Amino acid sequence: MQRLRVAFLWHFHQPDYRRGKMALLPWVRLHATKDYVELPAIHREFPSLRLTYNLTPILVEQLEAHAAGQCADEHLVVASLPEHRCIENAESMLRWGFVGHAPRMIEPFVRYRELWEEAQSGKWKTWSAREWLDLQVWMRLAWLGTTTREIRSIAKLLEKGSSFTADDRAITIAVEHELLANVLMRLRELAVAGLADISCSPYYHPILPLLCDTDVAAEVDSDIERLEPRFAWPEDALEQLRRARTYIEQQMGISPRGIWPSEGSISDAALAAIAASGAEWTATDQVLLERSIVPPSASWLYQPFVWESPSGQRLAVFFRDHTLSDAIGFVYSSWDAHSAVRDFLERLDAIRTRILDEQGAAFLDRAVVTVILDGENCWEYYEGNGAPFLRALYGALTSDERFETVLLGECARRALDSADTPVLRHIAPGSWIGGSFRIWIGDGEDRSAWSLLRQVRHAFEEQKHSLTDFQRDDAYRHILAAEGSDWFWWFGPEHRAAFRSVFDELFREHLRMAWAAMGMDAPPELTQPIMTSESSVSPWGAMHPATAPTEFRRGG
Repeated sequence: MQRLRVAFLWHFHQPDYRRGKMALLPWVRLHATKDYVELPAIHREFPSLRLTYNLTPILVEQLEAHAAGQCADEHLVVASLPEHRCIENAESMLRWGFVGHAPRMIEPFVRYRELWEEAQSGKWKTWSAREWLDLQVWMRLAWLGTTTREIRSIAKLLEKGSSFTADDRAITIAVEHELLANVLMRLRELAVAGLADISCSPYYHPILPLLCDTDVAAEVDSDIERLEPRFAWPEDALEQLRRARTYIEQQMGISPRGIWPSEGSISDAALAAIAASGAEWTATDQVLLERSIVPPSASWLYQPFVWESPSGQRLAVFFRDHTLSDAIGFVYSSWDAHSAVRDFLERLDAIRTRILDEQGAAFLDRAVVTVILDGENCWEYYEGNGAPFLRALYGALTSDERFETVLLGECARRALDSADTPVLRHIAPGSWIGGSFRIWIGDGEDRSAWSLLRQVRHAFEEQKHSLTDFQRDDAYRHILAAEGSDWFWWFGPEHRAAFRSVFDELFREHLRMAWAAMGMDAPPELTQPIMTSESSVSPWGAMHPATAPTEFRRGG
C-alpha cells in the first residue's frame, strides 16, 4: 500500500529572560526538564519514527548557561534554600511554589495538593521546616516529564510523596542538572542516527516581515495604522538568520538547512532573506498558501512548493495543516489518548483518500501532510505531560501501513530537484496567528515600542562607523535582541499574565543598553513602562484559546 507521508515539526522557543546572571522568569529551565528532554526521550522509543525539531538560538544560549551554572532564577533559588531559610523567603516561595496547570501538575499529587490548599487558606504561616521542604521537592517533581519520573531515584520520591529530607531535595537538584546538560545531546543523537532533522528560527525570534518593512502589516490588515516613519531594516532580518544558523552549527555540529520563521511569519522579502542565509526550506501556515493561489482542489495543497524570486533564489516551502496542528496544541488534551489518536489517524486517512480520489496514486510520491506546533506549551494540559498521547500516536504512525513519518529536509531536497514541484513566485504575507501581524504591531503600545526601536536603530546606523568594534557589536546585539517577537506579543490588549510586565522591562532595558553602548543618552521615555493596562492575576503566561475550534467540539 502506498503510504501518505507525515512530517512533524516541534518548535522549541523561549525569549531571553536574563538580566545579568539571573533570569527574571524560570520557563527555560522548567520547560527543559519537563519538555525539551522529554520529547526526544519518547522519540527514542520508536526506532523508525522521524521528526523535525526546531530550536531558537536564544533558547539554546540560555539552556547552555543554565547547564553550566551561569544562570539562575528565583524559582531555582527558593527551591534550593536550606529549609530553615524558607520562612524568611515565604513570599517568593509562595509566588513560585505552585506555578503550572493545577489540574494536571498539582491536584493529582496528594501532598502537593494539600500544600497548595494550605497556602491558599493562609495555613502556611504555621508551616514548619517539614512543609517547606516538601514544597521545595514538589516544585521540581511537578516539572519533570514522564520518562524522568520513571528513573528509579525519582520514582522512589514520587512513591514517598511527603516527609522529604535534604538528601531528597539534593536528588532533584542533581537530576535537574543532568537533564539540562542532556537537552542538546539527546537531539544530536537522534539527528546523527537519521531520525531527526534540526532546523532553527531567527536568532532572537523576530517577525522577519516586520523587520524588512513594517508597512507589510497594512497589506494584510488595511485598518492597521502604519508606523511613521516605518521600520525597514531587511539587513537585520538576514543577520538574525545568519547568526542563528552559525550558532546552532557551533553548538550542535549540525548545520540547519531549514528555517521555521518566528510565528510562521513570511513575506516575499522574508523568504528572500531566508534563501540568502543559505537555508533550503521553510514553512508556514496553510492560510497563507490559500491566499496566494487558487488551487485546483483542496488535496493539491498537501505537497511542498518551491518559492522562486525574480533573481532566481529558490526555497522549498511547506504549509502546515492548521486543523491537525491545532488539534494537538489545543484540543486533544481533554480527550483520552486513544480517542485522540484515533481521531487524528481518521483525519489523516481522509486526507489520503481525498488525494487518491482527486489526484491519483502517483501524487502520493510527493504529497506530505505537515504538522507544526510549539513543543512545550500544551503538554501540562495533557494527562501524564502528554506521554500517553505521544506514545500512542507514535506507535500508531510507525505501525500503520497507510502512513510514514518523514523529515522535512529530505522532502525539501526532493522538491527542489523535481520538475513536478509547483512554483510560487509570490507569497501572501502573514503569520500562523490568523494570517496576520496584528498582535505584534496592531495596538498603540506595539507602535510605541516599534518607534522606540526605530529611534535606536536609526541612531546606530548613523553612528556605527565612529564606534569601536566592541561598542558596535554590543549595541547591535542589544538592538537585535529588542527585535524579538516576544516583547511585542505582550504589548497591547491581546494577552494577560501576572508576569507580563517583565517583557516590557526587558525590552526597554535592551534599548537602554544599546544607547549606552553607543555612548549616547537614551530617550527619557525608556524610563517609563510602555504597558498601560493591568495584567491579570493568572500565574501562567502561555497562550491558550478560550474555546476549541468548532470542528473539534464534542457533540457539535
